[in-house]
Amino acid sequence: MDNLQIFEKAAALLDAGDNVALVTVVSTTGSTPGKVGYKMLVWAEGKRTFGTVGGGLVEGRMIEQAGRMLSKPTSRTFTFSLGDTPDDEKGICGGSVELLIETFDEDSLPLFHDLVAAADSDESTALLSLVSPDALPHKILIRDAALSAETAETELSSEIVSAIKDVAVAGHGVTRVSAGDANAFIEGISRLPAVILFGAGHLADHVARYAKGVHFRVIVYDDRSEYANRQRFPDADEIIVADFGRALDKVRIDRRCYAVIVTRGHKYDEIVLEQVLKTDARYVGMIGSKRKTQTILDRLRHRGIPADLLDRVFSPIGISIGAVTPEEIALSIVCELVKIRRLGREPQIGHLALCRSGDST
Repeated sequence: MDNLQIFEKAAALLDAGDNVALVTVVSTTGSTPGKVGYKMLVWAEGKRTFGTVGGGLVEGRMIEQAGRMLSKPTSRTFTFSLGDTPDDEKGICGGSVELLIETFDEDSLPLFHDLVAAADSDESTALLSLVSPDALPHKILIRDAALSAETAETELSSEIVSAIKDVAVAGHGVTRVSAGDANAFIEGISRLPAVILFGAGHLADHVARYAKGVHFRVIVYDDRSEYANRQRFPDADEIIVADFGRALDKVRIDRRCYAVIVTRGHKYDEIVLEQVLKTDARYVGMIGSKRKTQTILDRLRHRGIPADLLDRVFSPIGISIGAVTPEEIALSIVCELVKIRRLGREPQIGHLALCRSGDST
């Protein structure tokens, strides 16, 4: 679940008069079910929740604790060592996890409105949470890596200031910093990365559903309204019907975008690829056999596209899982997107021969 959904839900609850607890995983060691940055909301005396911090025993205890803290704004940290937990309660994990519980009342509604706006914008921002056991919640939103007067007044250490700038510039990621008497949890707050599907055929249909399920925004682009429409892509965040030759006029592609080129023919693939390579897209993938892919790349090279840009292309597309059906090919593509999102990797042209037969439209 992404930050935007958490902040929107918190704002709605506060606006309705409910106090709400925000539980965040701020650090882990070893194997834990909840990863750094996981969030969960608790309200209604601990009877209602939204999001997750990993499930299981730890989450259950956090729900109970948060329910007891809801009466007034406060914050506390909790550390669990799963290695000391009985095997029938801890599952397969044996590491340790630190969690921060912060409770908010209606006075914090402006903060969450600001967080919603930041998470839904293209602006690079960071959220600083000063972690002080048994103290009031202290969250500061830093926009465009510029330290606000409020931040400066906290007299943060140079280590924390440097970490804030790094995270804000990146627009994503999380880090835990301890310096002197100050403990801080810093996380990037920005909108979800977008998968831009050039082509709205059968394969795109499956890619869209899988990508949405792993928390990408989905933009569908095709020149055929009978394919690119809300009936076929009900959960897409945006649907664009326009000529493939005008792609950059119709959709903004930046470093948070993943371009997946699966049009109905190699001619259109080439038209789109030549445009997308001029952008800062984090990922550029194009379906096609090794021979067809190389032919397209050779033509673009002869038209003056630099080799370093052509080397960015993931094609044939997807992680090698022996995919045959459109559903399997789509799964392999989305696996590759997740891998690039989480781990990063240089493209290797020719690492998987997925041909166009999986997208007959």
